[in-house]
Amino acid sequence: MKKIIIILMASMMMMPMACDKALDINVNPLTASVANPNAVLPFVLVQFDNRNTTELGTRSCDVYQHTAATFNSPRRGNTSTTQTGNTWNMLYTQVLSNLDLMEKDARLAGETSNNIVAVALTMKAIAFFEATTIWDKIPFTQALNAKDFPFPEFDTQEVVLKGTVAMLEEAVAAIDAMPATGNFDLSPGDLIYEGDMSLWRKFANSVKLRILMIIRNKDAAYADPKIATLLSTAGSLIETNDEAALFRYPGTVGNQNAWKQIVTAFGTGSNESTNYFGPSPVIRGLLTGDPRLALWCVDGTNGNFEARPIGQFPGFAHARYSDNVIRGDLPSIWYLPAEVSFYRAELIVKGVISGDANSFYRQGVTEVLEFWGQDIPGAQKTLSNTEISTFVSGLADINGMTTTNALTAIGNQQYLETFWRPMEGWNHVRRTKVPNIGAAPGATISTMLKRFNYPPDESGSNPNTPPNLLTDVPQWFEN
Repeated sequence: MKKIIIILMASMMMMPMACDKALDINVNPLTASVANPNAVLPFVLVQFDNRNTTELGTRSCDVYQHTAATFNSPRRGNTSTTQTGNTWNMLYTQVLSNLDLMEKDARLAGETSNNIVAVALTMKAIAFFEATTIWDKIPFTQALNAKDFPFPEFDTQEVVLKGTVAMLEEAVAAIDAMPATGNFDLSPGDLIYEGDMSLWRKFANSVKLRILMIIRNKDAAYADPKIATLLSTAGSLIETNDEAALFRYPGTVGNQNAWKQIVTAFGTGSNESTNYFGPSPVIRGLLTGDPRLALWCVDGTNGNFEARPIGQFPGFAHARYSDNVIRGDLPSIWYLPAEVSFYRAELIVKGVISGDANSFYRQGVTEVLEFWGQDIPGAQKTLSNTEISTFVSGLADINGMTTTNALTAIGNQQYLETFWRPMEGWNHVRRTKVPNIGAAPGATISTMLKRFNYPPDESGSNPNTPPNLLTDVPQWFEN
């Protein structure tokens, strides 16, 4: 994999991160009037990843039960004003506004800045996609034009999702129209792919596939032709772990993954002795006989990697997530090739495309095991090829299952594939209903959390903000 060294400065109370002078941010991106891509882009990527790891990860991962418990969680149905406000501010103020400025300046600069346009559009699509799957209706068509729309209207989720697909298609078109020479050097500011636009093209297409899978829950007629084109076009998607979209942390003090920061700030620095985070009964059950169990967890004195019930933190008697997972240099995972493989298997079972569902199902499991057991940077525990092949060969053949059982098997593996990816885990469970995760113990709502409330500041300042629905009301994309 490519080695990208990034320098991040983060406060321990989950305040926004800021880059140090190594990233050469010498203007305030929140009030910038000119967007130097190699200054603004690192700021945007850092802020985006920080909030995903903190507000949406360490505070929400028990909602969809990747963990049994976490701190200040909204799992019972109440979203805090700090959590919603910080996330909203990150997406609209720190990320989208700066990306919009980058894009506009790049368009004025001409085709040699097409790579900047493409990256800005891809990240804008990701940010809007994330916002709508958190809140459902959000400002979109009027969101970034404060001069003409000081009180932007909130668009429906259908409008937002299809709009992000159009953004990603425009991003790919911009890459395809890049001149052969003379392009802007984006490598100093691109903390994901070091300016490699062939990989950004695959990433944009892969994110488009992710969004189309959400859309097809309600509008298959729109989504399926686009999905079929993506899956039938060779080289258009992320296909290997070397192409995975990762946000890397060097692991030095102040430049660590937020999970490590929490167990360092409030514990011993090791989750294995701090006992903050452990698997839920749901994920523990799915890992029975799976080599990922020993990669992700350490056993407790009770043995058998016993999990605590939802809402209860582990003790030394129970399984805890290991330092192989909660470590300072753990990269944030934005996209893995296994996601594409599982989509293929799912779509074949549903009759949308043709192919061997079992082959892609096994391919996806293999890719995940190879990533966590071999390819992930800085791994402290590994898996041999024999361990991986033995486990995969022992999986049941989904081609011999009923449609329901096959989709459940695929969905369970997709759920494990989203491990340590907060938005994707939550989106997956809401999209597929696999695994079947209900309301948390003591919840004030009737189901798993479905949405966040709007931040009070937004509701108070924008009269077009919709009234908050109960947080167990399904969003548009859910069946």
